[in-house]
Amino acid sequence: MVIASSTFISDIVLFIRNTLRSQLTDPLGRNADNSHFVFTSFPKDNTTYPLVTVKATNFNTKKLGMTTEVSWVDCNIEVRVWARNAKEVDNLTQSVIDKMRTAQYGTGGTSAEEIFGFTLSSCVPIVEDLGDQNLIHSKVSTFKFSCILGN
Repeated sequence: MVIASSTFISDIVLFIRNTLRSQLTDPLGRNADNSHFVFTSFPKDNTTYPLVTVKATNFNTKKLGMTTEVSWVDCNIEVRVWARNAKEVDNLTQSVIDKMRTAQYGTGGTSAEEIFGFTLSSCVPIVEDLGDQNLIHSKVSTFKFSCILGN
């Protein structure tokens, strides 16, 4: 699947989600029973931590010439790891960064999808207090990729 000009936002998000689904190890072993812990939005029902969400947060485009429809696109993708404690969020975030960093070449890599220029722009820790001594730890990592659309 090469990123299509007409569906590039969903194509990139689904590619990243599927890459992480296939390459991350769920600490709870949910991959074995065909359930997932990597999503494109926060689950509405029965939230079990840890989980990972992937979404597109920003796109910048510029035309590659005066008389062309071809554009250079910079895509910011947010990958947020939600976990039960700080150690779990740190370990999963490190795994996400490693998978994204090494998923550039080879079969099924970002270069095969014509996505290039991997950059980790930021990684921000967040702790949310849910009351009654319940804390949800998360880290929001922003990755930047580029692609050329319209060719």
